[in-house]
Amino acid sequence: MRHLLVLLAAVPLSAQTVTPVKYDVSVPAPSTRLFHVSAEFPTRGKDTLYVSLPAWSPGSYEIQNYARFVRHFGAKNPAGQPLFWDRFDKDTWRVVTGKSERVTAEFEFLADTIDLSSARIAGDFGQFLGTNLFLYEEGQLDRPAEVRFTLPAGWQVTTALTGAAGGTYTAPNYHDLADAMTFVGKYSLDSLQVDSKWIRIAVWPADAYTTGVQRNMRNALEKIAKTENALFGGPPYDRYAVFFNVIREPINFGGGLEHSASQFDIMPQGAFADAAGNFGDFMIPLMSHEYFHLYNVKRMRPAEMWPYDYHAEQYTPLLWWSEGVTDYYADLTNIRSGLWTQSRFLDNASQDMQQVESVPEPWSEEDGSVATWIHEVFVNSSQLYYPKGALTGLLLDVSIRDATDNRRSLDDVMRALYTRFYQKNKGFTTSDLLGLLREVGMPDVDGFYQRYINGRDPLPYEAVFPKAGIAVARQTTSSPFLGVNAQPGDAGRLVVQGVVPGSAAEAAGLEPGDVLLKVGEFETRPDEDWGAKFRERYRGQAGSPLAISVTRGGQAMSLNTQVRERTVVAFRVTPTSSPSAKQAKIWRGLSTGSTGN
Repeated sequence: MRHLLVLLAAVPLSAQTVTPVKYDVSVPAPSTRLFHVSAEFPTRGKDTLYVSLPAWSPGSYEIQNYARFVRHFGAKNPAGQPLFWDRFDKDTWRVVTGKSERVTAEFEFLADTIDLSSARIAGDFGQFLGTNLFLYEEGQLDRPAEVRFTLPAGWQVTTALTGAAGGTYTAPNYHDLADAMTFVGKYSLDSLQVDSKWIRIAVWPADAYTTGVQRNMRNALEKIAKTENALFGGPPYDRYAVFFNVIREPINFGGGLEHSASQFDIMPQGAFADAAGNFGDFMIPLMSHEYFHLYNVKRMRPAEMWPYDYHAEQYTPLLWWSEGVTDYYADLTNIRSGLWTQSRFLDNASQDMQQVESVPEPWSEEDGSVATWIHEVFVNSSQLYYPKGALTGLLLDVSIRDATDNRRSLDDVMRALYTRFYQKNKGFTTSDLLGLLREVGMPDVDGFYQRYINGRDPLPYEAVFPKAGIAVARQTTSSPFLGVNAQPGDAGRLVVQGVVPGSAAEAAGLEPGDVLLKVGEFETRPDEDWGAKFRERYRGQAGSPLAISVTRGGQAMSLNTQVRERTVVAFRVTPTSSPSAKQAKIWRGLSTGSTGN
């Protein structure tokens, strides 16, 4: 697709004296929310320089087109004279060098987005990912980089880049540069040492890192790092950083993005910690998941993403493994480290099962892995391959341990991927993965793959989980199905964002933009759980009249429909009351990371 790459690869870096690209990042006026970036490229007298910004960030499988945030792009020669440039494509600029030995490109980048892979400046704080700000020369991703910062007085820098004397930071190639998360400004900074390597903790805003939060975060990170490092024989980095944004304005998400030597997490204040510093339910799983990505996906990577292509989507059928099985190992980490009890681990599995079995149509994990790039409207596969992949990991692990009398496990597959693929600088394919599963004793690997990973058969919970002393109870019930997505609006009322096909809301004619006032007997107040009251009141009354009160365009309306119900499957996952010796051995091995007796 990009013939340009072939043309520019004619003179490889190995045949040249390697001169780094030199970057300068500044924040001249924080109130404008603009980073100013300059990048000096060695051109060695070539006629034309092609420089690009990535269209996406690895780990965040979404085309972002960071070039859309660029303004005031320009280029000049060493004498400061402006050079002609134009756009080559959506993310590439073409500069006529005039045979200069060096060309400096510069621009401003608008940083006003709360997102895991976007830049932001807020008051005396700023953050960015390397993909946001750092241009690269086409065909020269192996070129090293040097980065300097020019910042307001009192601002500090915390970055995944390697520090050097004189305030210069370095990266050996563009991949490491693009992967470097960075905080600048004023925020809390802490550190601890685990397995003889330093882990830094950067939290913004600074006052979110209270004494209670500090105690709990240091404790959790130490246990997570020790447990996951032990699986692979030690940490894969010289130093690691945990970057945290605690958001005190309305947002409807929380999550993290993995990097080769760091993680960046965003959480709303209410889900981050309470006044005593006690974490929200998602905090421990989030940090465990992102830390395990150090190994699974940043190092053990699907072949389709080795190396990264920053211009376009890189489709792979293996994100169920890279993301979903990473979720499974985050859960294992939490129970193996003592951060979770057995009950919490099993409750989490039941929640995953509930989510998987509640989808409106069957779907395969491989299809979900590929379709994540398009954010499907009716089946949001970018979310669903997390719980289904996690459950698949548990099913595989139990099956292997049962077939080998607990002599082998999924841990062996993970270690083999690390040594045979990552350490040999290559990615793995589905065929490679199935071969490793077969090697460690997984029975009927091809059948399992075709039915549950490439296929759409329901996962075999009841047939497999009892082998590890895990009992599964399934209960099917009917529940009222309103089918409306409504969010608080400016006036403190719920505003309809969308309706679900086949629901009571669709039959009533509810439309996006309607202000929801009342459903049946219940007023729809944003600060009340009116939905639970509605379901309890109208359960078992399918076909009964139902009135929905709204205002549309300022006019009050009453929409009439009928109560509709849908089938809901609930799961209860518990330890077997009297496990056999083999069941107990398998559970003990799984929950402690051991094999044998």
